[in-house]
Amino acid sequence: MSIINQLKKTFLYRKLYYPYRVKEINKINQRKREIFKKEGKNALAQFIKCMDEENISYWLEFGTLLGVYRDGTFVPNEMDLDVGVYLRDACRIYCAMMKFGFRLVREFHVVGENGLEQTYEYNGTTIDLMYFYESEGFMLCNGAVIPTKYKKGKYFEHAITSHHFQIFSCSKMLFGDMEVSVPSNVEEHLIEIYGSGFRVYDPNFKRDFNKKSYSMDEKKGIGFIIY
Repeated sequence: MSIINQLKKTFLYRKLYYPYRVKEINKINQRKREIFKKEGKNALAQFIKCMDEENISYWLEFGTLLGVYRDGTFVPNEMDLDVGVYLRDACRIYCAMMKFGFRLVREFHVVGENGLEQTYEYNGTTIDLMYFYESEGFMLCNGAVIPTKYKKGKYFEHAITSHHFQIFSCSKMLFGDMEVSVPSNVEEHLIEIYGSGFRVYDPNFKRDFNKKSYSMDEKKGIGFIIY
């Protein structure tokens, strides 16, 4: 048993440190939700303007796609935006995001393979960019499992998650007064992620049916967090 696991069993950790950390994390997340509620649509509008003016493909993904398509709004207690982009556009996207006032605050790579995830910030709202590429007849993207211990501004190793989707094209739909890009097979795409029950809001739902997790021995990533 590691020293860390031993410490987690102590009275001081269970009764003092852990409840304190949970309280602090809840406070941070509540603040993020408040900012997102105020600035989320503005951040999305600025992102769409950025992608459209620079002629870069994108589409809404994961929780953002779910809320916009199913409910016509963001899902309750949302804290950030999720979008999909193509890995081949990564360099252009970085230059475009800097040009339009976004700030890169974290980045995750897969060691030795295709795979990139970035988070940008705009007026206090964060937007997660999931980079997709085609392989063996699927659309793939990789994400990061962020460890509980890391140092801001320092590189660190992390575990990897992966999503495999049927290849899709994109189409447009209205979200309020905005025209947004979504997968053309949006219902099938959401079923791939959340299952057929996605159509009914469930506040206790947490499972992502499509996600596969890899151990550090199978796939390893290198991450960097600024904020």
